[in-house]
Amino acid sequence: MLESIVINLISNVISFFCGRFYDNYRRIWLIIKSVLKYDKDIRFSIAYLYKIKIDDKYLLIKGSKIEQLQPVGGVYKVYSSFISIERKLNITFEDKEGFYENEDLRFLVKGKNVSKVLNWFDSRKNREVAAYREFYEEIIRPEILPIEAVTSMKIEFLKQIQPKMEYSIHFRIDEILLFDIYEIQLIDEYVEMIRQYAQGDDSVIKLVDRAAIEKECIDIEGKSFKIGSHSRYII
Repeated sequence: MLESIVINLISNVISFFCGRFYDNYRRIWLIIKSVLKYDKDIRFSIAYLYKIKIDDKYLLIKGSKIEQLQPVGGVYKVYSSFISIERKLNITFEDKEGFYENEDLRFLVKGKNVSKVLNWFDSRKNREVAAYREFYEEIIRPEILPIEAVTSMKIEFLKQIQPKMEYSIHFRIDEILLFDIYEIQLIDEYVEMIRQYAQGDDSVIKLVDRAAIEKECIDIEGKSFKIGSHSRYII
């Protein structure tokens, strides 16, 4: 009897740690790579994107900083209490030559502190956790939809894209991009407003099919538009 209990206990412990390893193996490799760059600067950009699907197409918007179509969404913001983390982990926010805006989660950190940054982000402390602001700034403020759309829409967390370290040609530095993906569902009235608005020649939003997102390019009125590679995360 006792032997059976011990065997079951050991089996459960092994299963637990195997499960944890399976769930986090990509992050483990990321940590290993970051340790190898112990005193090197690593660029972080941590954002959330919206999946808004209408008529089997996806809502994309023209980027304000890069000439491309991309999902509605943007970088998380930090609060004033983040100053303690900033000092503790020796974080350096991007300057004006990057894409940084005040309180954006775009920054440089040494490789030795990458795992601590990830653990801090997972704690949800000192930062924005509600995922409404970017929808308001990109869809409501430009009057694509009225403010009432916010109160009636449903917003659901879908997944987090596992972060990985890659060399950024643009920034000429190793970079870690982390994305949370949310799905927004609108009532029929606002879906129809999106359809109508997206048809305008000068519209900043477009409804784009999966094939175009996968090839990262779409032709509109005889003109070719680039689609941001991160758009694939919402399909």
